[in-house]
Amino acid sequence: MNLSKELAKQAKAHDICGDWLEKLMRTTDKKALLEMYLEGIDFCLACDYPTNDFIRANFKGFMEEFGVFLDDFIDLKNPKKCVALGKTQGTVEINSFGVSEIFVKHNSELTVIAKDNAFVMIDVFDNSVLDVLANGFAKVCVNRYGDAKVHSGDYGDNVGVVKIIEKHRKTY
Repeated sequence: MNLSKELAKQAKAHDICGDWLEKLMRTTDKKALLEMYLEGIDFCLACDYPTNDFIRANFKGFMEEFGVFLDDFIDLKNPKKCVALGKTQGTVEINSFGVSEIFVKHNSELTVIAKDNAFVMIDVFDNSVLDVLANGFAKVCVNRYGDAKVHSGDYGDNVGVVKIIEKHRKTY
């Protein structure tokens, strides 16, 4: 199977724009496809594209180095990006002056710990559960979509900030 052609066919069914469709059809290696996935993450998460079964069959074992996880147990420190799909569970810690972008989808359950001067943006969807802890001068912004559950708190000093924005819709 030609991954690019199959992904393009599926994307077209979700009304992807013409420029992205052309770019997708020209992209031939998995690394570039994963980079496109991350660049177009809003479209991918909003459309559940590609499906978890497709991701599992074609990218599992390779995508993790890009910060994309499906049905995994994770324990990450200072990732630039983390995409938790399926039933991914675990902890993501961002410290020092770390900056991180995190996406929590489907039935994933993550604990995010922000310390020191970290800055973290999190989008949480579907039936996911997110626990957020912040201390030091850390700042965390959470966009909550759908039925996702978000619990936040602080530990140690009370300077860390967690802001939860209710989006009142299922997705972007």
